[in-house]
Amino acid sequence: MFFSERMKKFFSKEELSGRLDRLIAVMRRHPAIAALLIAAFILLVAFGAFLAVVEGVIHARREIIVPDLQGKTLEQALDAIASADLSLAKAAVEFDESFPPGTIIKQVPVPGLKVREGKVLRVTLSSGGQVVFAPDLTNRPLPDAQNALRSVGLIVGAVTEAYSQLHESGWVMEQTPLSGAVLNRGQMVDLRISKGPPPEGMDLMPEFVNQPLSRAMEWIHGKAWKAEVREVVKPEILPGMVISQTPKPDDLVNGMTPIAFEVSQSTTAPTNTQTVRYEVPAGSDRVLVRMVIRDERGEREVFSGYQNAGALVEVPVVIRGASRVRIFVNGVLIEERLLE
Repeated sequence: MFFSERMKKFFSKEELSGRLDRLIAVMRRHPAIAALLIAAFILLVAFGAFLAVVEGVIHARREIIVPDLQGKTLEQALDAIASADLSLAKAAVEFDESFPPGTIIKQVPVPGLKVREGKVLRVTLSSGGQVVFAPDLTNRPLPDAQNALRSVGLIVGAVTEAYSQLHESGWVMEQTPLSGAVLNRGQMVDLRISKGPPPEGMDLMPEFVNQPLSRAMEWIHGKAWKAEVREVVKPEILPGMVISQTPKPDDLVNGMTPIAFEVSQSTTAPTNTQTVRYEVPAGSDRVLVRMVIRDERGEREVFSGYQNAGALVEVPVVIRGASRVRIFVNGVLIEERLLE
């Protein structure tokens, strides 16, 4: 009760008025103190305005759901957040047997949380354990593939042989599990090895992807066989180009084998069509050639395949605006040219 009466008296009109009069009197007697109080008040108002502006800027940013980055490499994680306007920072590195070295095992904020664009995601990377990535063994000699497996603690499993038009004798055609699979150390990887070209009278399916349908149908008609053709609208690809095929290249085929092609069909006439050419240097080994086009629609791969020394790669492409082609051999950029 006593406390309540004291509080009423403290905040009464008379008390407040008296305190204000005394404060004004002090400020008149001490101009320096008055100036400090006024400056402090101005700073307080300015700070409040600054906070209001910052809060407005923060809330003007769109909300984004944090993606799940666990199990991804840093490169894969950057690809995953590229369109979300988020950034990445390495917080720590920890030992973890469940994840290969360099993969993300933890992240803050956690997946599914809503954040503002521009948010920094802090990730913890694995320093490794008993799991590894399966290396890419295709188009490598068997001894090289065995050494590559041994270097990461994996073992060669079943080795089978098959004829091939695309791979040299003794080179790896296929592997199981595929490249990039997460495996336990000591796990086996099965290999399919080329025996070289097939004998006379044995037909293997050629590679027709990224080639004109007319070339595929010429081969089909030469065998007096039939093939199913399905058109798919692909404005970015020249009409009549093979997008996919069944069976896959090097599969054994005959007149009873179901053969099908998926072919590009454009709804609009192309504005600029060119043929990109690259000749594999004579005397080189069999190499993987990739062609990548960049124009106003972005970057896209238009060709990828293994080629022998001296082979001429010709790929018709549809381009829009200023365009460039980059040519990679075994993953190395060896040529970049302007398309006009």
